Amino acid sequence: MIVVTQQLWIAGAAAEAVDPLIDAIASDRTKPGDPVLILLPVGEGLPKPQAEKTVVAELAAVARRHKIYLCGASPVVPGKGKPAQTIGFLIGPDGRALLRVPKIMPDYLTGFSDTTSALGSRAAFPVADTPLGRLGILVGEDVFFTQHGRVLTWNGAEIILNPAVERRDYSFEPRQNARLVRAYENLSYVAVATPSHVTRGDATVSLPPASGFYSWTYRALRIGKDETYLAIDADIEALRVRRQNPYYNPPVHVRANLYVPAFEQLKKHAPKRPVPKTRVQWLKEVDQRMAEQASANASKYEKREDRWDALIVQPEPRFIQKRTASPRDVIQRNLEDALSITERAAAGPSTRLLCFPEFFLHGQGGYGYRTPKTFERIAISLPGHEADQLGEFCQKNRVYIAGSALESDPKFPGRVFNCAFIINDSGDIIHRYRKIHCADVWGFFPDCTPGSIFTKYVDTYGYDYLFPVADTPLGKIATMVCFDHTVGETPRLLARMGAEVIVHCTSDPHGADRTPWELTRQTRAFENTCYILAPRNGGEYLDPEGVHPSVLERGYSRMIHFDGTVMGEIDTAGRAFMSGNVDLVELRKARRSQTWMNALIWDDPVVYMSKYAEEIGMPLDVWSGDPYVNPYRGYKQLRQVLDRYNKSGVYVPPKEKIDFGVRIGI
Repeated sequence: MIVVTQQLWIAGAAAEAVDPLIDAIASDRTKPGDPVLILLPVGEGLPKPQAEKTVVAELAAVARRHKIYLCGASPVVPGKGKPAQTIGFLIGPDGRALLRVPKIMPDYLTGFSDTTSALGSRAAFPVADTPLGRLGILVGEDVFFTQHGRVLTWNGAEIILNPAVERRDYSFEPRQNARLVRAYENLSYVAVATPSHVTRGDATVSLPPASGFYSWTYRALRIGKDETYLAIDADIEALRVRRQNPYYNPPVHVRANLYVPAFEQLKKHAPKRPVPKTRVQWLKEVDQRMAEQASANASKYEKREDRWDALIVQPEPRFIQKRTASPRDVIQRNLEDALSITERAAAGPSTRLLCFPEFFLHGQGGYGYRTPKTFERIAISLPGHEADQLGEFCQKNRVYIAGSALESDPKFPGRVFNCAFIINDSGDIIHRYRKIHCADVWGFFPDCTPGSIFTKYVDTYGYDYLFPVADTPLGKIATMVCFDHTVGETPRLLARMGAEVIVHCTSDPHGADRTPWELTRQTRAFENTCYILAPRNGGEYLDPEGVHPSVLERGYSRMIHFDGTVMGEIDTAGRAFMSGNVDLVELRKARRSQTWMNALIWDDPVVYMSKYAEEIGMPLDVWSGDPYVNPYRGYKQLRQVLDRYNKSGVYVPPKEKIDFGVRIGI
């Protein structure tokens, strides 16, 4: 049983917080002797933080007396002459310290403190094997970084423990969503404990309830305002069974090595200054990092439009089937239908960007008969006939257009990319982005991703072509396609390259998985302080001459504020559009604010990049051979990675051998 509490504890008086809980939770134990873990929030130090060995000894005595696992974090003094530092601890029932995890991020959520951090150093991200599962710790704000959770998972974690402190602001709910996303994107559990109150001088300050438990099953259990604790039984065996399923298994299908060159590049530009030790030093560090970020991402345009409207367009594309006699006729019809939705609104004086979803020109294509040759029949060229028509519309209406389509490239014969593009108001193609993560790894969507032909792709275009950001008078705009937002490393790099607006061209289907995907979109906006514009299809006609659209696409296109809140959505299926204002003055002010959670300035590849360089995740260059022979069919590559994880200990195999018998896509 895992108990998360909002009981405040003070280093030097841990027993006063834990002892009353023991009797209270006794009735929640299913059987006497069952293992119990109590997760405490980040505790308060005394006016002067105590020595680490004193605090650990105190926690050990409590854990040993009650025969429980005890986890918490507190500012402590690691050794004589060393500055105070917040460190997380996991103590076993025998009083032995199982984990010691220094906090990586400064206390930027609560206004900084007189403590140093582990920022700028490689983190170990250790895990501990217990009867409750494999446990790892991310202290406080450390949980808001995809890469931290990813490495912890690759080290074997099944439950991520997050002792923290929370406060209410515009991003309070997005932060809780982010913890659910950590569980979702890592097939893990996340347990968080935050205090109900803190002391500030002589005042006691009440805090919002934020303790909770988040599951890989997309469920969240949050504590109530007046509740002392939550008691949860985490089904580790069910998790281990699910991790053996190759279908949507992010820790398996992420192409980890693809990000290493970007991390190396960012590492070169990372600050070489000493890590601050006091609140005053941290505030100075904030100013320096924000200035460096602004300089690195400065625009080449002196005259810019900082406030403008975007149209999120929701069409109903018609599929091109194997039997379709004239694919180009279908594409032309889809193009005309899509533009007709916004013909009047596009001419509005404040409208500057039209956003179209994935596959808006041709549908998903070859439904039931997907092969590389099928995709060749429906792929467009950039530049090409369709881009010319879109460009004419842009010129006529003085707008930009962003969208996504299957695209052929003469430099890579036989390869078809899922490509997002931007056309400016002069009709020029100014941006192309090829989808990095896709259903290609499952074998039934045989488009080509750059990671599958990584070496040749980078030799041809250069590494920077993987994460392009368009510098425009409208600000810095990037795109990503469908799956890419579920892999947080991708939008993070786009933001690090300067993106202020990310157009997420997607066609994710309607169903039970829609909720975590929506929360993930909100999390990417919050994590990266950027707008997310997410157009989706309002329906789709499997038969080009059909009358009734299918139920796979049901709309719900969204516009998401940079604080992670939803600005608006098209809450219906069918053809529609939505207008929303993009305010880059407000965004840039937030990125320059000392009180804003600008995670971009604290993201440090030195902390986590070594794990990405290992043989982990989906390997690169898997499809460097014959473009018409699909190496992913039947989940072949995913099963190989799964086997490697089981043998190396990344995953713990379930007690019974499981064969999911996943059907092979066509």
